[in-house]
Amino acid sequence: MGGLLDKANAVKDAEIVEESPAPVKADTKAEALPKPVESKTDSSSSPAGNPDTAMKLNLGGWVVILLGAILSLQGGAWGFLAVSVVLVLGIGAIVQADRMRGGLNKPKLYASIGVALLIAGGPYALVMLFPSNANIAITDVAIDEDNDELDFAIRGSFTSVELKIESDGEVLWESSEDMSNNLKRINVPIKDFFAGNTEDFDGSVLKTYTIHATSSNGNEVQLDINSRHLSRQALNGGVQFTPYVSTDNNGDGASTTYEGIRVEAFVGLFADGEKEMDDGKHSYAASGSSGATSKIRAFAGQQVFTLTVSKESSGGYTHPDVNMNGDVASWTSDFSGAASSPVFGFITLSGTAIDNEGFEYIESNKFFDGDGCYDFTLTVTNQNLGDDFSTSFTVVNSWEINWESQEPEDRKKHPTC
Repeated sequence: MGGLLDKANAVKDAEIVEESPAPVKADTKAEALPKPVESKTDSSSSPAGNPDTAMKLNLGGWVVILLGAILSLQGGAWGFLAVSVVLVLGIGAIVQADRMRGGLNKPKLYASIGVALLIAGGPYALVMLFPSNANIAITDVAIDEDNDELDFAIRGSFTSVELKIESDGEVLWESSEDMSNNLKRINVPIKDFFAGNTEDFDGSVLKTYTIHATSSNGNEVQLDINSRHLSRQALNGGVQFTPYVSTDNNGDGASTTYEGIRVEAFVGLFADGEKEMDDGKHSYAASGSSGATSKIRAFAGQQVFTLTVSKESSGGYTHPDVNMNGDVASWTSDFSGAASSPVFGFITLSGTAIDNEGFEYIESNKFFDGDGCYDFTLTVTNQNLGDDFSTSFTVVNSWEINWESQEPEDRKKHPTC
């Protein structure tokens, strides 16, 4: 009996051993081991740069993009320029910030670029490309020098628009235009509305021209034209000259010969009191000399002028007609043919021969008729400004030329007369 009980107890103990949860505990411990490994791997990834600097750089990029969105509301060329610049600067800052954090996250980067495009470019697109029925815009105002026109665009969704150009409460030009594809480009001859310069010689505003537009759905907008565009009537002019002297060493001592003169001319605007000075100079040119505060301003217009150098009633020499077209002057040289020059201050004109330094000059035998007072007569005609403003005027600057004098000092001096 005792033997049977012992056997039964042995079987029962074996069953208890088989059902023991000990192996499960061992498996649980095995599964728990990777957790510290995963934690160790995560903690080893640290930013490549200063996180504070990266955050500031990222924030700065978005501020620039937001500023671009505000500027782009102006539309036109300025709006496009603003959008382009801020996108380059803003997106560049965002990309650099991402790099400083340890590497480029491409999905995040692409999403950021898309948002930046929407923020900075969205207002420009709305104003310039997709105007709503509630909007009307005047954009792209410019001067077409080739056709002597004021050009601008009307944008918006409506069937027609009433236009007018006013100044000082006076309607100078008006028109009615049909719209097409939310855009209508307008070309107005300057002579049809010009009523005087918008700026004085010193840049002070004299008057303002304003474009008014009223859409067929009753919306109105107006825009003042940049005053620099319509300061086009020349009212002043002046001349300068420099003698061209050659030297000959023939064994009996050096001798000098006055071969002729190099001539410059100015047409545009300057203050009352500007005049010729001794030695062939002009006070307006002196205002832009080295060490002085330049008063010379750019002038753009449509003029034709001629220059004559003569003594009293002698025929003298007449320079070929000079055509000023916007900011470029052109003419046909008696010596070299077609010639041109940018218009800013005094223009160096051509002549009948070329000196040793490569400059054209007017030969003395073309105008010199003995010692005396010589008139440099500038005749200017404004063009394409309408009947009341396409005016002509004449300026005479005069100097003594005494190249036949027996006194060397007298030959060198050229006082006004």
